[in-house]
Amino acid sequence: MPESFFVEPSTGRRYNLDEAPYYSIEAIFNNKNFWINMDETREIKEINFDFENDNTGEWEYVMINTDDKKGDDDDENAEEDEDDDDDGAGNNEEEVLDMPPPWSPKLFVNKDKFAELCPKGEKTVFYKKCRVEFYSDCKQVDGLVKKVTIYEDYKKIIVKEVRSYFKHRRDKLILRRRFPYRFTTIEHYESSEK
Repeated sequence: MPESFFVEPSTGRRYNLDEAPYYSIEAIFNNKNFWINMDETREIKEINFDFENDNTGEWEYVMINTDDKKGDDDDENAEEDEDDDDDGAGNNEEEVLDMPPPWSPKLFVNKDKFAELCPKGEKTVFYKKCRVEFYSDCKQVDGLVKKVTIYEDYKKIIVKEVRSYFKHRRDKLILRRRFPYRFTTIEHYESSEK
């Protein structure tokens, strides 16, 4: 990143460092590490944002980057350190923090439950002048998968229309529309030509 900036987690809005509406910072992270602010009482204007190369103790890192710990110039120092370890003087190397894996365990969904798409095979959703009932495939004897009831009033007393959607029927019926107060039924069939 060419410059540091803030991202508000609740809105996703981006703020420049000098325009941020925050009082202080608790922690900062990037794609390499996670740093904790050791003095949260400092205002944003007083904070040193060079947290990766911090020697002042303002920031404390959480994960040790093993690539940065040893370079090509440290070969001689490494041999001296090995001699010190043999003498029992102790190891001055910092312990690496054992972090849990950053992903959740593998999600398992039962095939039968996934195929139902509804808890216990059916689900009902109410809207202002409408009721929608969902049914799992092949759970209803007549092949009904969805039933939409449209009402004239908000109290859901006078039925205007009932739409029944079907699947997997031998007669290829896919939609039945009933108008109870007009004593009319309209049926739609799947065309056999494909």
